[in-house]
Amino acid sequence: MNWNDPAARLALIEAVGPEEYNRRIKVHFDEMTVRVVNGHAIRIVESSRFGKLYMVGDTGSAFAKLDQAETFADSIAKGAS
Repeated sequence: MNWNDPAARLALIEAVGPEEYNRRIKVHFDEMTVRVVNGHAIRIVESSRFGKLYMVGDTGSAFAKLDQAETFADSIAKGAS
């Protein structure tokens, strides 16, 4: 499964339904998590424009370097992830 391909994600949700899709994407997120800082899961994401990035929980913020993501996660309110 190419989680970076919106068309593939749409096809999956249509094939398995929202409950199973949510279960599978959570497993994927868990597998891509490299560290948890201040309650925020930091996971690897791929960007066609920027390459590998480190996404901080559900903040919508991602960084080129893991230490940048850790610093950001530590500077914001404690997360629940």
